[in-house]
Amino acid sequence: MSKAELMDDKRWFTSSYSNGTGDCVEVAVLDGAVGLRDTKDREAGVVTVGVTQWRTFLAAAEELYRHQP
Repeated sequence: MSKAELMDDKRWFTSSYSNGTGDCVEVAVLDGAVGLRDTKDREAGVVTVGVTQWRTFLAAAEELYRHQP
């Protein structure tokens, strides 16, 4: 995937739980991967993880959320 494709704002979204202050992580579904970037500094770079790793992360986050007091 080219840098131009990674920086295309149409690919990126934040959670519906975001409060609009810019303190968020944006996510993009890429070809065979998921991209993550900071909304405060979109030019700083993109972290990419495989789809399996992303699903594992989401499952762990959901599990932690369900077990909080």
